[in-house]
Amino acid sequence: MNQGRTAWEEEMGIWALLVLYAATVCGISSIYAPQPLLPLLAEAYGVSQSTASLSVTATMLPLGIAPLAYGFFLDATPARPLIGLSLGLLSVTTACLPLCPDFELFLALRVVQGLAVPALLTSLMTYLATAASPGALRRVMAAYIAVTVFGGFFGRFFSGLVANALGWHIPFYCLGGTLFVCALACLTLPRDARSAFLPIRLGDAPQVLGKPGFLTTYAVVALLFFVFSGMLNLLPFRLAELSGGYSPLRAGAMYCGYLMGIIACLTSHRLSRRLGGPARTMILGAGVVIGAAGLFSLPAPEAIFASVFVLCSGMFMAHSVAPGVLNSAEAEHKGLVNGLYISFYYSGGALGTYLPGLVLSHFGFPAAAATLVAAAVLGMLVAFSLGRVALAGGGHGPSRTEEA
Repeated sequence: MNQGRTAWEEEMGIWALLVLYAATVCGISSIYAPQPLLPLLAEAYGVSQSTASLSVTATMLPLGIAPLAYGFFLDATPARPLIGLSLGLLSVTTACLPLCPDFELFLALRVVQGLAVPALLTSLMTYLATAASPGALRRVMAAYIAVTVFGGFFGRFFSGLVANALGWHIPFYCLGGTLFVCALACLTLPRDARSAFLPIRLGDAPQVLGKPGFLTTYAVVALLFFVFSGMLNLLPFRLAELSGGYSPLRAGAMYCGYLMGIIACLTSHRLSRRLGGPARTMILGAGVVIGAAGLFSLPAPEAIFASVFVLCSGMFMAHSVAPGVLNSAEAEHKGLVNGLYISFYYSGGALGTYLPGLVLSHFGFPAAAATLVAAAVLGMLVAFSLGRVALAGGGHGPSRTEEA
């Protein structure tokens, strides 16, 4: 048996990991598939830009609340059944989106998806976090985050590519079918690694938030994801204003910078050791996001394209180390820890998908870009305060299990 791997990890095998990762990619894709199509949705349903943006916000809003409830639930029950159920619900709602006769029903289905996606993501994170050995936990969570990054890229790029060739309806049909296959494949997963479960106690949430550095870490990822979601939601509309104009394929290609996020995730722990700990890694990530927001404000398609690469490098530099640190610091309430993480993360994202668009509608692009820069600066200031807190037994350096 390989060092740092549990018997369960060995038994689970490559097939189960592929199923988990495929479910993650498809689940994340379901959130972002409409994003490069926003101008097409606005035209198809006869709504404004800011109203069309609600198709992303509608899914992210429940993501800011529901994961907390799922976190309590997953402390008390196995995660595997919830993975399959949420995939099945996502499959049906995604395939039905192109059939909606009006935008109100489209938004209603997106809200339902916003209740299913956090069930999927929280249960996936808990399933993996409870299976990994302490020495492998941070690497396992970083690999999971890398898969979510690919899902964010794939959902946007695939959606833009297929819509450009076949129309905006087809990506939703394809994704719905793939989600259904993943739901069936999840029936083959091993049982949860946990043998004991905890009763649901609402007082556990303040206890987790009161741990040193937890609330600050949650705040950092929320602020950075605000900037991240805001930039990527404004991107198709910004392209329409610049030379070359908008097309689904062109918008989808702009998200190629997401691939830098995968590299950032897979190298984040090596970088963390060199910088002196995860806190400094998050500070550096926030600084890079500030640079991305500034680059995005330049009136050139090339600047926008480059800004996505910079943005994804900084965002996922911070995002890839945070879940592993939090899960290492909390031995019992992993479902709650991950539920809170996703709640904070997507609360920032939901606000980011709507507020900058609202500023854009009323005050123009310079004001919207300034809003993003201000949020990134605030995220960096909060990250600096995290540098004074010891997380997981060593906020300024790698833990012993990570060094092994």
